[in-house]
Amino acid sequence: MLDKHGIALNYLLNGACFGNREWTRPWQKRVTALLTKLGKLGVRRVTVSTPFLLELVKRRFPEFKIRVGIYAQVDTPRRARFWEGLGADAIVLESFSINRNFRRLAAIRQAVRCDLELIANHVCLINCPMQTYHQSGFAHASDDTSTIFIDYCFMRCSRLRLTDPSQFIKSAWIRPEDLGVYEAMGYMNFKLLERGIPSAELLRRVKAYSERRFDGNLAELLLSYGFKQPVRKESLWSLRHFWKPRQVSPRRLKPLLDLARLQGWLSPLPECPIRVDARKIPENFLDGFRERDCASLDCQTCGYCERIAAQAVSIASEYRSEVLRKYAEMDDTMVAGALWGV
Repeated sequence: MLDKHGIALNYLLNGACFGNREWTRPWQKRVTALLTKLGKLGVRRVTVSTPFLLELVKRRFPEFKIRVGIYAQVDTPRRARFWEGLGADAIVLESFSINRNFRRLAAIRQAVRCDLELIANHVCLINCPMQTYHQSGFAHASDDTSTIFIDYCFMRCSRLRLTDPSQFIKSAWIRPEDLGVYEAMGYMNFKLLERGIPSAELLRRVKAYSERRFDGNLAELLLSYGFKQPVRKESLWSLRHFWKPRQVSPRRLKPLLDLARLQGWLSPLPECPIRVDARKIPENFLDGFRERDCASLDCQTCGYCERIAAQAVSIASEYRSEVLRKYAEMDDTMVAGALWGV
């Protein structure tokens, strides 16, 4: 059905870690059976983030096209060549750190012939210090639902953006207006997040990037929460993920549920309380990064993003104070041990 519309299904097998189960016979049998089933269904594309799985798929299922996911952290020409040498057909670059490093982007594009893809609308911290921990948490959460997974990293960076609004500018997203800059460098594929948000919001993002212009609140293209429509979850989602009475008393999760409600993680909000005014960002915004190596700079000695944030970013004051107060409660609940009664 998808083929009739020129759409190819890409199946995700992109965990950053498999808990060393990939070296066991049961895991090998399961992944082989899964790939066989996908092939019979007509799927011919998978995304992986571990080199062994890429080699396994290429050897046993050579008809598959393989995309390397962002969890592989490909951010240099050498890393890109490594994955291409293993047989990668496409690579999603580690966009959190290099979307505005134009010298690095040019070098990677010249180093390999395979397709390269950039994530255009992420809001992750630049050079995120929690990236490896976050990716490992996701991998184990999806592989073992018997234990509770509390997304500490997501909460920590969400809190940091509220205390330091310049983080909304520092995140290396790409404006719809700036796609042509990257295309001129040879980058033709762009990924839009998030697949878990309401469909209407996904369509809004596709429309903005297709039209290459957006005059509204950029936060609506970047954030994964705070929408007017409810975020749909599968049946009994909360029970399956958070009803772990042997590990955590459900009543102790109330601060976390309150925080989710306030920020619109699982329920709708009447308006997005965070605003990044697209028209208050200079037209030549990217020029400010062409001669800067942000990874080598101390932001406090630069101030470029702070100056833009002062003009373009605003956060509803009542929302900000209430959410930060709830985060302080979460510190008592999680970090001090109250969540587990220790």
